[in-house]
Amino acid sequence: MSSLIVSQIPVINFSDENLKPSTETWFSASQIMRSALEANGCFYAMSNKVSAELHNSVLALMEELFDLPLETKRQKTSDKPLHGYYEQSPLAPLYESVGIDFDVGPVNKEAVQKFANIMWPTGYNQFCETMNQYAKLLEEMDQTAKRLLFDAYGLDKRHCDSLLESTSYMLRSFKYHIPQNNESNCGLHDHTDASYFTILHQNNVRGVQVKLRSGEWIDVDPLPSLFLFVAGDALKVWSNDRIQACEHKVIIKEKMKRRSMGLFSFNNKMVQIQEELIDEDHPKRYKSFDHYEYLRFREKFPTEAPGPPVFFRCDVIMQDERT
Repeated sequence: MSSLIVSQIPVINFSDENLKPSTETWFSASQIMRSALEANGCFYAMSNKVSAELHNSVLALMEELFDLPLETKRQKTSDKPLHGYYEQSPLAPLYESVGIDFDVGPVNKEAVQKFANIMWPTGYNQFCETMNQYAKLLEEMDQTAKRLLFDAYGLDKRHCDSLLESTSYMLRSFKYHIPQNNESNCGLHDHTDASYFTILHQNNVRGVQVKLRSGEWIDVDPLPSLFLFVAGDALKVWSNDRIQACEHKVIIKEKMKRRSMGLFSFNNKMVQIQEELIDEDHPKRYKSFDHYEYLRFREKFPTEAPGPPVFFRCDVIMQDERT
């Protein structure tokens, strides 16, 4: 498998037919992923599985969703924290976002149907079929990434199976408004995500920036064939600080509509350190915790940074084993 670098971020070709467990291609990809995550907490997955037609259909349908009346979008669609609708606010005037909760377990059409019935009481089959198809493809990519990651650290396959069985997902769509007059061009302030992985997929309009270990902020390539995998707080804990949660933000530089999608993976049980990753050089750093309780904490106690309540650092909030 050819090794690519885009904007200092390694690329792994998820469409490579040779990317199969126990192959040299798989081993090489796993090591590239580990190195990228330990260095900067992110990497690109290149994939042709999401066709241009599907990508455009998803964006068009989400545009319809955002065009619904504010009262409709404000309706409760999930009991989980940080899974609902976030409207524009004085502190985040360019930002609007809505999430589809897949509840416990894998991506499923029933969850999309439940969401659609709230937004469109008369039903919307095209929305359900399209969003379910898109989410399933991203879910497959998430599972491939986690299997590569476990192999990169030489961990038992059963540990990965256990994590995947306890994984739940949220598909979130982001809409960024074009700044007016003297309005700030900050679409979303710098933050880390609470997830294991977040898969970000853009509409060919630049905006997302990630912070490298050096402190440099770089633009993420918005090509539709590239999916940015961002390590979240949960992966930082799972890896016992070997992997750092990727700090990222959104800056609106172009006078064009900017839309993006993100698949967030959570644990419906407990987030805990992988025991094999504890040794003399890497003593245990964190206590196990309920993932959704952590989200509730983030929702209840936002930091001073403006915008939606997602601006946190897990090493400040989660209990450190050494304290």
